[in-house]
Amino acid sequence: ALPHSSLTPTEQMLWAIDAELQDEYDLCQGTAEFWAQASYEASDWSAVADQLDARLRKLSQGKGGAEFLSPYRRDRLSNRLIRALEDAGRQDEIIPLCEREARETGSYMRLIAHLKHAKRWAEVEEWIRKGIAATHQQSPGIAAQLRNTLRERREEQQQWPQVAAFYAEDFFDRPGAATLRDLLKAAKHAGVEADVRAGAFHYLETGVRPQTLKPAKKTGALPAWPLPACEVPEIGEGRTAMAAPMRQALIDIAIDEKQPDEVLRWYDQPAPNKTSAWGYGWQDDDRIATAVVSAHPDRAIAMWKKMVDAQIQQVQVRAYETAATYLRKIHSAYKKHDREQEWKDYLAALRQANLRRPRLVQILDGLTGKRIVEM
Repeated sequence: ALPHSSLTPTEQMLWAIDAELQDEYDLCQGTAEFWAQASYEASDWSAVADQLDARLRKLSQGKGGAEFLSPYRRDRLSNRLIRALEDAGRQDEIIPLCEREARETGSYMRLIAHLKHAKRWAEVEEWIRKGIAATHQQSPGIAAQLRNTLRERREEQQQWPQVAAFYAEDFFDRPGAATLRDLLKAAKHAGVEADVRAGAFHYLETGVRPQTLKPAKKTGALPAWPLPACEVPEIGEGRTAMAAPMRQALIDIAIDEKQPDEVLRWYDQPAPNKTSAWGYGWQDDDRIATAVVSAHPDRAIAMWKKMVDAQIQQVQVRAYETAATYLRKIHSAYKKHDREQEWKDYLAALRQANLRRPRLVQILDGLTGKRIVEM
């Protein structure tokens, strides 16, 4: 009905835009049909753009101001203005608008996207740095996005030592299998994978960043750190220094690299006195047992038995069902190594010890008569 109303084309478009901007719950389904069927001249879009721009300039970001609008709402309005400028053929006004609004609302990623589309690469980097400086304290999530965009730009340029330096900062801040994989992949492109790996593991085992070490001349010494300083360090205040050796990260990496002996080496290490500054502060024994069961079945079985006991002690049906999951894994390990009698003896002893828990006994009896799912 809107296109056939007495409103002028400009008024029709502004009515539809206002309806969408005021719609917080996606109720204005009719506007999509309106825009699909509408056909307006560039001059109509230009008039809409002028009015939206005037409205945007009147808004105050000052809290409590009469014309205050939240950054989210302001971004929605400016997005509509950008579309109007595009359809009006006034593309040269879009980037200046995005620059102005980035300062107002922190919408730096939108500005970067338009600069990239225009292939204005020097300005892309300039605004990334400006955006990080403006947002790293109050909006670290935006700053992190900008930092990642700069790293991606270096990847496009195949500046692999600098790309690896970005990933090294990520690894030192959040050591683990995923961050190490990213680091080593970039280091391989840079031709320095072996030296970077040595430095990364030195950090995990000692807590000392390899960049801080003086080059050693003696044979077998840790090689000099081969990467440059990162253009933009990790965003944020930084985490509390982790106690070394960083067992959880070392176990995580050993599991990822399918090195069961290393998994158990670090699993058996005494825990550092300090608590972990990030991550999980708990032993994922089930995951560890699964990682070592082929090479060290007795160790895996012992871990699962411990988990079974812990679940039974909760005296809850749900815990008994969880215990059954571990019992199936124990049976699978015994069966794989032709040790069925040990499984039967263990299950019988477990049943005898828990005769006063009928629901648990029922679950245990089910394990003896049902096909065990191979884990």
